[in-house]
Amino acid sequence: MNALPYFLNASLYLLLFYGCYALLLRRNTFFGLNRTYLLTSIGLSLVLPLVELPGGATDALTGNTISLPAFTVGRGTESARDELSTDQWFWLVYGLGLVGMLLRLALNGWGVRRLIRGGVAESRCHYTLVRLATDNVPSFSFGRYLVLNRTDALTEPDALIRHEEAHIQQRHTLDILFTELVRAALWFNPLLILYKRSLQEVHEFLADAAVARTAPRPDYARQLVAYALNVPSAMLTTPFVSTSTLKQRIVMLQKPASNRRALLGYALVLPLAGLLTLCTQPDRDLAQPDQSVTTNQPARQASVEGPIFTVVEENPEFKGGMKALGAYISANLTYPKAAQKVNAEGRVFVRFIVTKDGDVTDVKLLRGIGFGTGEEAVRVVAGMPRWKPGRQSGRAVNVQYNLPINFQLEDNETPGSGTNKTSFFSPPTNDADIQKMYKHFVVDGKEVSFDAFRKHDKAAITEASSSQQTIRIQTMSPPPPPPVPANDASALSDIKYFTINGKEATEAAVTAIPPKQIVRVDVNKEQGTVTVTTK
Repeated sequence: MNALPYFLNASLYLLLFYGCYALLLRRNTFFGLNRTYLLTSIGLSLVLPLVELPGGATDALTGNTISLPAFTVGRGTESARDELSTDQWFWLVYGLGLVGMLLRLALNGWGVRRLIRGGVAESRCHYTLVRLATDNVPSFSFGRYLVLNRTDALTEPDALIRHEEAHIQQRHTLDILFTELVRAALWFNPLLILYKRSLQEVHEFLADAAVARTAPRPDYARQLVAYALNVPSAMLTTPFVSTSTLKQRIVMLQKPASNRRALLGYALVLPLAGLLTLCTQPDRDLAQPDQSVTTNQPARQASVEGPIFTVVEENPEFKGGMKALGAYISANLTYPKAAQKVNAEGRVFVRFIVTKDGDVTDVKLLRGIGFGTGEEAVRVVAGMPRWKPGRQSGRAVNVQYNLPINFQLEDNETPGSGTNKTSFFSPPTNDADIQKMYKHFVVDGKEVSFDAFRKHDKAAITEASSSQQTIRIQTMSPPPPPPVPANDASALSDIKYFTINGKEATEAAVTAIPPKQIVRVDVNKEQGTVTVTTK
């Protein structure tokens, strides 16, 4: 996933979770659950944008259609190297903000450490008591340190000691440090400030509840008010009294326990988070079977007459084979500059029909990654020269194809040259060059030795990645059993269901359709179905 969509999605999750907390959960007395909710929601907001739900989009694109091997197009070096791209500017600004926030965090931590080291330490059972020589800061806790200013060190108020001891035992400092680290990573998101304030507020409620279990609530509340005057705030520490939370703390001390029905508010967050996960899935995972792209296609247009086959005895062939097809696309297809600027990568699916005359027509974009890649792929496919048509039962027929194209940002270098070329699948065919340029040799998905690789026809090469030093060959599998056109009744023995224009029909009705009236025939032998579309 690209960085910008990730940060945007993470911000959406933070907004959803905090909105639910502010509206439904904040006034509950389930303080421990609220603390867990806030910390968990921050963690989930960082993880959920990385989740990609499984889907059958790719399988749907290849069903009932002949798919060509995937080709890979790389980025050239036409854009100026001395100019920063949009992506580079983004990381530069983000990096400066991140460094600034981490520096601020380090300075605050160093200030607290210097303050602690300047006092007199005394080791106690569950913490280390530090007495300061001044009243410049209020008493506070940090980690396992309980720090008292000069005035409190003389009296050691019991309520204050037990309150800060509760902070130490429940390890509230770790929560604040975790929030500060996430805030540094997402420094542009102001929601993290609200998360930190809410977490500090919950910490105070938890510590107050711990003290109130052993002391009368009215007396403890009066001590809070008496201590609240002239108390400045601290960045990383947990002071005994913060004027911003004092009123809410007193209210919560007097508030009765929340009804158990309030727990339903926590359960409500789950379906909302699931819905947001569905809404933030990348577009490339969604099939778009009817999408078409407007492009400047050649004036040559071919009409499709007769049925359209998805499986035939003899497939159409680009003149010169797959190697020639790769050379054609290499000479005509370029990586769009808009896609290069945002580092857009992914697979584009283009569907087209090779007519019985060999013309390429009905070119459509099934799935794309945007930024002009789909339009460029459609333009190149629509301008293809004539193919050798496919044949079924000895006669030329219309055949539908899918062509997947991988747009991958990598520079393919020619050995011995100092410049990069924009290439679309132009691997070497000489064994010596292949052994020199690549270290991994893959045949039909399995890595093999070079000696085993060299025995195969180089025209079957489907991928050559210089960055990964991998070259692949996909051998041609035996042709599948031929489909049965609508007027061939001798091969319909395995077919159980017949459909004409979306309506169920009989075998006799299908075989009686004149060939000139048939627009398309889809045969699924596994399910035993034949679907016929007529004019």
